[in-house]
Amino acid sequence: VTLRATKSLSPGNHQWGIKIIDQGEGADGSGLMVGLLPNFVGSSNTLSYGTKYISELGGWCFSRAGQTYGNWKCEKLPFGTGAVVEFDADFSTNTITITNGREKAVGHIPALRDVETFPAFSLYYLNQKVTFV
Repeated sequence: VTLRATKSLSPGNHQWGIKIIDQGEGADGSGLMVGLLPNFVGSSNTLSYGTKYISELGGWCFSRAGQTYGNWKCEKLPFGTGAVVEFDADFSTNTITITNGREKAVGHIPALRDVETFPAFSLYYLNQKVTFV
């Protein structure tokens, strides 16, 4: 299932985070994605997108193993249970700085300033639990 936040990012609302309470039963690192979902997916009132991952819906994300998906470039940044993954969007440079503890990665999304985007996550395995922070 893919879910997104109710409020979009903007120059005045450019930071968000997600806490990984439990990464779930999957061991391959690909069943939990965090990232951004553009508004042109579905209606503005849609918050849940069924079984498709963020990248399958036109968004930009990375997996628990740190692999990126979607049309963007980002340094690898793995995460797991207990992590708080924080995002800071810079609309003037179309970049996202992502931190997990002391680890940091920078991603570049060419269309970031041109499209209304929402924080999002995708879950695939049983017992996965996350929360926006």
